Amino acid sequence: MPKKFTNQCCIHCLNYFDELTKDHIFPESWYPDSTPLSMEKWVVPSCPSCNNKLGEIESELYKKFALCMNSSDIASSGISEKVIRQYFSLPEEDNRTKGRKLANLKKLFKNVKWFDNDKLPNNIAKNFGNIAPNSKKSILINIPPELLNPFCEKIIRGLEFKLMGKLINNDRKIQFLHLPDSTEFLSQELAELNNAFRNGPKIDRGPGFLIQYTKDIYSQMGYHVTIWGRWEIWAAISAPQKNNIITE
Repeated sequence: MPKKFTNQCCIHCLNYFDELTKDHIFPESWYPDSTPLSMEKWVVPSCPSCNNKLGEIESELYKKFALCMNSSDIASSGISEKVIRQYFSLPEEDNRTKGRKLANLKKLFKNVKWFDNDKLPNNIAKNFGNIAPNSKKSILINIPPELLNPFCEKIIRGLEFKLMGKLINNDRKIQFLHLPDSTEFLSQELAELNNAFRNGPKIDRGPGFLIQYTKDIYSQMGYHVTIWGRWEIWAAISAPQKNNIITE
């Protein structure tokens, strides 16, 4: 039976609680169908408030990102089908349920735009957007910062707790590294980032989630997370000003 989280701090708000809920570092519904059945789905301590708030953000992001995934790719197997099932009504569903799904579908597609691959705007997430490897078109969905930033922070806080045994207290700052819009400097930036992580540990959490991390001589942490083989998160965490190792 999985261990309960008691007498600890929520890794998100950092407040102390006698009992906490289990928050999946990578949302449970985000694991592709190709995930081995024996794969442990990492959980960390979260208060109910943070868990519920982040759960709503995860659900909204899933609806947007999943439509861009290629289900023939082992890293994203079954991902798009899950969100499609959320929107297409079954015959036995009542009219109210059908109406709600249709309204949500219309709301989602207001943010969808199609582009020829040779005319993609510069400010999209790099290595993301193509609907199929050989497609000449890409589907792009606007992701507002109020959804994307808290989700990325949740992932990094969870990994730091799970892998390093540390909270990211207020004396430490998380900075997300955004690659430049100009493709002229993109290859150089990627080369520098990959070189920084070259000797760091690599963790495979099934085909859907790959993690690399590194630590410099000043105890600053760096994380590179790849989700579904397409979406990359680069993050740096400043060095702690005091020891905050968790004891169990």
